This record gives sequence, structure tokens and C-alpha cells, in this order.
Amino acid sequence: MVIFKSSKNLKYIFSTIKSSFLPAFLLLSGLLAFYSGNPYNQTMPLLLHYLFLFITSATIGLLYIANQSKPLFSLCIGLVCYIVINRLKIEYGEAFISSSEFQCLCFLLPLNFIFLYFLPQSKLNAKRNIYLLFALLFQAIIAQHFCDLIKSVPHIDITVETIPLWSCAIWAAILATLAISISFKNTIINTGLFYADASLFMGIIYAGSQSGLTTFFLGFSLILLCVTILDLYNRYHYDYLEHVGSKTSYLANANSKFPFKYTIALFSIDNRDKLQQIIGKEKIKNLEQLVVNSIIDMPYKLTLYRHTEDELIMVFKNEDARHTKEYADNIRHNIAASEFILTGDKNLKITISVCVSEKTRKDRNAFEVIDRAHNALQKSYRYNCNVTTVA
Repeated sequence: MVIFKSSKNLKYIFSTIKSSFLPAFLLLSGLLAFYSGNPYNQTMPLLLHYLFLFITSATIGLLYIANQSKPLFSLCIGLVCYIVINRLKIEYGEAFISSSEFQCLCFLLPLNFIFLYFLPQSKLNAKRNIYLLFALLFQAIIAQHFCDLIKSVPHIDITVETIPLWSCAIWAAILATLAISISFKNTIINTGLFYADASLFMGIIYAGSQSGLTTFFLGFSLILLCVTILDLYNRYHYDYLEHVGSKTSYLANANSKFPFKYTIALFSIDNRDKLQQIIGKEKIKNLEQLVVNSIIDMPYKLTLYRHTEDELIMVFKNEDARHTKEYADNIRHNIAASEFILTGDKNLKITISVCVSEKTRKDRNAFEVIDRAHNALQKSYRYNCNVTTVA
């Protein structure tokens, strides 16, 4: 009996380190540029100012096309923050750090960012985002009328550069929370948000210096632009499961990298919909990952790709349907004999159904191979589960 455990371990930390290279490099570059060149010459802050506006606009447009809500809301809040600080500096001069508006900004900004960070990713047209937009607008209205209350709260009047000490403590606690979070549940976007928020935090600290304000807010925008591009690239080529490519990647590789002779084995967890109702969508993803890991551990040369939300593809290169059916049967029996343990749950036994489809001379492209397997698998589900069929 084989037991697979879904637990948080060092692989997530190593994954975080890997995805941190680019955003950490951009943040470090901003720090080195500021500390080595501050104060800049008169034209440099203006150049950085326009560069920030240009990159922010481009990133907002890209996120709109990519239909990504969480980084888009974060970027818009950062842009509003930048505009507000510049307006306060024009209105109050150097005394802007004592204004009630800036104090209110220092209090609300980190709370908004941690809320957005832990908000589940969704498409822009989701109903939840409409409520979120109204909540942010309502917050802005309330803050405008009641921000004087923050100044009336007793506190020690100590600042770190321009930011109050109490706000600095809030930022430090929130950034520490985000750092711990990405170490255990790492995604490209979440890692990017952590470093982008850290850059914006530095921009608030040095808001009194136009060099610091433009440098770190530009870093904030640039980090989000880069991680958005990386996320789009990653989603184009890979699935959310480890060791699994996307359907687009399957079709592209089939045309350019697969040999003329290959066979696919399309499979799905039996009774997946009912199982998802019992354990939830997130644990279904964890279960799929455990299934993938068990397949990878078997002594077969295969490549895994996503087909639909329910179906995955095993590609056996230079193999015919007869041998592939034998391999698929062994994999199916191994899954059925295994026990999977999800965090906080009892042992879970599952089965999978597989359909084998060989690439023939009649198939004009890879889509026909997978479509034939998909139709045959759906047909077999009407009668049996835990079976291997050949299309």
C-alpha cells in the first residue's frame, strides 16, 4: 500500500526562492540606485515620474487583457497613493507628513494590500469585484471625511523618515505575514505582490524625497509588470499542477517536438464531481497533484498535459496503443491500490478511468487524437468506471 501525504515542505520554499529572483533583483536595484544616487539631478525624478505613469498604464492595460483582478486592484491603489502624495506635497509642502490625509493613507494602505493579497484570484467580470470596487470607493469617501480621527488617537510622535513609527510597525507585520505566506503557498503573482508592496513601502518611507518617491513607486509598477508577463507565459505553457503542461503546450509540442509515432492516454478521476462536493475544489487540486506525483514516480517515460478541467493527458512517445494500454492498466491499478491522505482528512481511495488513442496516418493533427480519446472516455463513463479503453 502506497500512502501520499499533502504537506507543506521545503519544496515550496525552494519554489519561492526561484520565483523571487526577478522581483527581488528589481527591488534591490531600486535600493542601490536610490542609496548610491540620492539626491538625483533635477531631470532624473521627472523622467522617473513619466516612466512610472507609462509603465503603470501599460501594466493596467495588460492586466485588463489578461483578466487578472488582484494585481490590477493593487496597481490602481498604488497609482492613487502616488497621486495623493504628490497632491499633498504641493498643498502642504514639507509639512505634508503631519497632515491628517497622509496619516490616514499610512494607516489604510497596508491594510488594503494585505486584504488584496489574501483575496482569491478571480476574473475581472466576477460579481465579487464589483462589490470590492464599491467598497474601495466607500472607503475613500469615509477616509476623506474622518481621517482627522487618526490624528486624535494618542500615539508616540516618532517617524522613520516620513512615515509614522506606528505605521512602520503595521507595514513590518504585514510584510512578514506575506513573506511567510509565499513560503508555503507560492504563486508568481503572490510573490510579485510581496516584493511590489515592499517597494511601495520604501516609497512611503522616502516620500519626502522626490528621488525616493519616484524610484520606489517605479519599482512597484515594474515588478507587477514583470510578474504579470511571467504569469502569462507560465499559464500559456504550464498547468497549475507541477509536472503538467497546458493544453496549448501539448498542441504546440505535438506539431514540433513529438515523433511521428506516439500514443496518448487520457484519464480522469472517477466521480470527480461528487468527490469535489465532499472535499471541496482546493482539495481536489491537491488530490490531482498527488495522482500526478504517483504517475511520475512510475518507471515509464511519459509527459503529462492538461486537457480539460477534469481530464489529463499522458503522452507515450514511440509507443503503440497495445503497449500504452498495458502501461495505462498498470498506472490505473497502482492508483486504485494506493491511499491518498489530504491534510486533516482520513485515508482516501480513488480510481481513474483511462482511454488510449494512438496517432495514425489518418489524423491530420494532434487535436483529432485527443478528441477521439475524449469522446470515447465520455462514452465509457455511461457504463463503467475504473476501466481502460482504446479509441
